[in-house]
Amino acid sequence: MQINDLKKILLENNHTIVIYKNDASVFVSNDRGVAPLMKLLKDNKLQLKDSIIADKVIGKAAALLMAYARVKEVYSPIISKPAIKVFEKHNIKISYDKTVERIINRKGDGLCPLETLCLGIENPDEAYISISNKLYQ
Repeated sequence: MQINDLKKILLENNHTIVIYKNDASVFVSNDRGVAPLMKLLKDNKLQLKDSIIADKVIGKAAALLMAYARVKEVYSPIISKPAIKVFEKHNIKISYDKTVERIINRKGDGLCPLETLCLGIENPDEAYISISNKLYQ
């Protein structure tokens, strides 16, 4: 399976994320934000190593989680510029349709809370801990 296959599944079925995992299984979700990634990372971080991901929207928080998981390749219709920098720094192959400065919250009146949380974070391990603390406290 290749990134274009995942892109097609993502867009045609209106999923939020599609992951071709390293055990050759495909994971799909319609959950919002980083919830699907966090669930998989909590279950077993290693299952995402070298995986390929198509994600509807990728901000810096999601990018840092993907770097933490050591994914191989990513596609997104919308990606933030800070997310691109994370992928470049960690040598993760990326393709996308549109870039934005930052990911905004669902109300549209400010930054996504996790984007705000990760503004000053560059280390994927630190990001995972910070995001976990925020989501699971």
